[in-house]
Amino acid sequence: MTLLNFLKKKPPALLKVFVDGAPLCTVTSDNLPRELTPTAAVRPDSEVLFLAADGTEHRHALGEVQGWAHLSVRVHENRACQADCVITNSPQFDANAFSRGEALGVRFQPFFLPGSTVTNSELKGKGLFARGLHFSGRVTPGNIVLSCECDCCHRSFLIKSYHAGFSNSGYFYSGSGKYTLTVSSYLAGAPSALAEPEPAALAALEARLPDAPDGSRFSYLNPFRCPYCGAPYIDFAAHPESRSSEYYGNYFAGSELLRYEPAEP
Repeated sequence: MTLLNFLKKKPPALLKVFVDGAPLCTVTSDNLPRELTPTAAVRPDSEVLFLAADGTEHRHALGEVQGWAHLSVRVHENRACQADCVITNSPQFDANAFSRGEALGVRFQPFFLPGSTVTNSELKGKGLFARGLHFSGRVTPGNIVLSCECDCCHRSFLIKSYHAGFSNSGYFYSGSGKYTLTVSSYLAGAPSALAEPEPAALAALEARLPDAPDGSRFSYLNPFRCPYCGAPYIDFAAHPESRSSEYYGNYFAGSELLRYEPAEP
C-alpha cells in the first residue's frame, strides 16, 4: 500500500449490517451496485439490523430459527437495498440445501437508503409486489418466510404466503387482521387470482362466512395488519386497485390458515 493510498479518505458508510449487535458488513457509497455475502451464527430471537447512514434502523427478528445465516445484501445504483438469507446447520454455505428443502429462506423487506430519489414512506400500505417481497412471474418457494416492517410502529414480523392461483383458494382477512380465511375459488363470489369478483355474489358470500375466532368479520377489502400495533400493512381500502393482483394470501409465521367449508345443501 502506498502512502497516498493510506492517506486517501475512505468513502462514507452507506449501510452497516449487524447481527445481535455485532458488526457484520458495511456497504460504502462508492462502487455501486454491490453485493456482500457474510455469514453469522444465529439463535432463537436473533436480530438482524440494517443501519442506514442517516441513522434509520431496519430491525428484523428471525424468530425461533437457529444455525448459520448466510446473507446476501445487495445495494443497487438507485440506493435500493434488497437482502435475504438462507439459514442452515453449517457455517459452510450449501447452495443446493435450499432447493432440496433442507434450509429456510428469509426475505427482508427492501428499503431505500439516503440519497435515493424514492422514499420508504411512498410504499406505505401497498402490497407485497410493490414492496419487493414477491415478484411477478416468479413463484415464491414455500420454504421462504417474509420479514415485513410495519409502516407505523416499525417493528418487524414474519409471515408466510400461499399462491392463491395455484391452490384455487381465494382469501379473506379478518377485521382484526389476525386471521386469514381461505375459500374455494369455485364458490360463487369467491375472489380469484387476477380477477375482480362479481359484487353481488361477493357480498352474498361474505354474509355467509363465519366470524373469526376473535369475533371480527372477514371481508374482501379488510387490510392485512401489523400484529403489534394493528395498523394496516397491506391497505386495500387505500389501494383497492391492488386487491385482485395480490394473488398471495398471507398469514403469520406460527399460525395456521383457516378454511371455510360450506355446509352441503
